Amino acid sequence: MELPFKGNKINLGEGRNWVILAVSLLLAFFMWSVMKLSRNYSSYIRYHVEVTSSIPGRTNSAVSSDELVIGAKSKGFDILQNTRNSGANVLHLASVDPKHFHKSQGGKDEFYLLPDDIRQVIQDALGSDVTVESFATDTLHFTFPVQSNRKVPVLIHSAITYDEQFMPIGEMSIRPDSILVYGEEEIISQITSVAAKTISGKDVKRSLNGVVKLIPINGVRFSHEEVFYTMEVERYVENTIKVPVVVEDAPAYANVAIVPGEVTIKYRQVFGNGLRFSQQDFTVGVKYDDILLNDVVKPQILKAPEQVLEVWIEPKFVECIL
Repeated sequence: MELPFKGNKINLGEGRNWVILAVSLLLAFFMWSVMKLSRNYSSYIRYHVEVTSSIPGRTNSAVSSDELVIGAKSKGFDILQNTRNSGANVLHLASVDPKHFHKSQGGKDEFYLLPDDIRQVIQDALGSDVTVESFATDTLHFTFPVQSNRKVPVLIHSAITYDEQFMPIGEMSIRPDSILVYGEEEIISQITSVAAKTISGKDVKRSLNGVVKLIPINGVRFSHEEVFYTMEVERYVENTIKVPVVVEDAPAYANVAIVPGEVTIKYRQVFGNGLRFSQQDFTVGVKYDDILLNDVVKPQILKAPEQVLEVWIEPKFVECIL
């Protein structure tokens, strides 16, 4: 019986071998390319540069009108990517110290920066995969327009409780205690102060110090984003002493009787300082002019040792008889 089809037979095995060969060659080329591109090479890479800084009275960011060309060592992948995207590569340099910017002669808002002065800043921005070897660009020019500013105080809020027999010594101190705010004149003219986030502490028994962030205001830039605070805390002991009440600024002819004639002073002092106080170290009095207005007067501490932390008087009021 004759076969239904006649002609040359196709050798399917040979066609399959050609396909395998082509795929093998492509795979080999891919592996070779990966190996080559993963090696380090020295080349030039290009960036547009955007910086942020805190030049007093100026905007805080600018883009250089010059392209930064860096002689660097990097993997082939990075060099290839930089070359392909040369027009879109932007290098962000954050918090550049204002001392590195120099005033240009060309315009009132023009500044320039020398890449060699901030080599480490640039290296940090590029990351560990790129090593800076040299700069083909020697100067970068920027425009920082003048911005309205105003100096305002920083307000601190705290929610602190202290362990038994511990207390703060004096007020909490902050550095800086005032900052510059930048923005549109209509906005910053309404700002009288800036607030920090609440400083919290529970059962505190040692001095406090740290950094607290300021609460941002929409449309306003701060010269500082945070402030440093310090609060001295000491352990105390509490003592009492009886002191006579004197009449202050009384004329020579006045005869005033105070009831009671003595009051009890309760005071606190730092634990372990070894100081002992006597009646002569304190003076409690009432003003003669106050007696003329009212026969029941609140006595005041007129003298107390500097080492005393807090003082109370009992009773809080005395009767004055003319």
